[in-house]
Parts: sequence; C-alpha cells; structure tokens
Amino acid sequence: MTDDLLQDLWLHQNPDVAVNTLTIRADRVTVHAATTGDEAGCPSCGTVSTRVHSSFVRRLDDSAAGGRRVVVELRVRRFRCRERACPRATFVEQAAGLTFRHGRRSQGL
Repeated sequence: MTDDLLQDLWLHQNPDVAVNTLTIRADRVTVHAATTGDEAGCPSCGTVSTRVHSSFVRRLDDSAAGGRRVVVELRVRRFRCRERACPRATFVEQAAGLTFRHGRRSQGL
C-alpha cells in the first residue's frame, strides 16, 4: 500500500497524524503512527508551547477491521509549559479526533 492510501484509510480525519507503517497479522492490525504538529496547547493554562520534553508511544484500541483487532501505536510528545505560573510543568499533546487525556481507546471506538 502507498503512504497516501494508508493515510486516507487510517486517521484521515487528522492532518497532524502521519501513518508510518501498517502490520497485519492473523488476529491483529497494528497502525504505527506519529503526531506531526509543531506545537501544543497546555490543557491547564492554554499557553502554546514548542518546547519538547520527551516522547513515548501510546497504544490505543480502535474499531475492528475485517474481524481483526486494531491497535494504533501513536508516538506523542510531552511538552514543557512556558507559563511560569502554571501548575503543570509538562503536558502531553493530544491528536484531535483520535486521543483524549488518559484514554486507551480511540475517540472513534
């Protein structure tokens, strides 16, 4: 499959998420993706930050495809809040339409 087709099939609702690879097994489909935005807003104070602290992979269950479980392995970044008065020193970016805070399922599921 081409990269454009993968992007259209999986996560087409969010231009800030890029699909890297797709792994299909007998019982599971794994979508390997990453966020691509340059900045994120702090959920506490709303300050936009570009300072990346670290990154990690979130594993999200998604709607089944062809009778197989679908798992999205999404690389997200943790940002530093620039506002000194904000009680939150770091925060994790959210992919609109796909993730929500502390969620282990996609919003579509």
